[in-house]
Amino acid sequence: MRRDPYWNHNTHYHPWLLRQLPDSVATALDVGCGDGLLARKLATRCESVLGVDSDAQVLDHADPAPRVRFRQEDFRRTTGTFEVVTAVAVLHHVPLVEGLTALRRLVA
Repeated sequence: MRRDPYWNHNTHYHPWLLRQLPDSVATALDVGCGDGLLARKLATRCESVLGVDSDAQVLDHADPAPRVRFRQEDFRRTTGTFEVVTAVAVLHHVPLVEGLTALRRLVA
């Protein structure tokens, strides 16, 4: 996405992730959303997006957007299920089996 405010190895995968979305998506969860860049992109294709990050300071830089909510929390404690769950560069921050189990539980 050429209009991104910055590029890094994480944002490099955003176009690929967006191409994987089904045509119709009601709910999405962006785990480790950081400043919300991917969450805002997901909101262009989804009815409702929740971005979660454990770092409250990085969430302070998350720009609001229609259909996007941000919440400071550990995704392993997030409740509910979502049609789409993204987690770019997240799993290395938690024990692998625990993280994968939580992500599986979050997918509708």
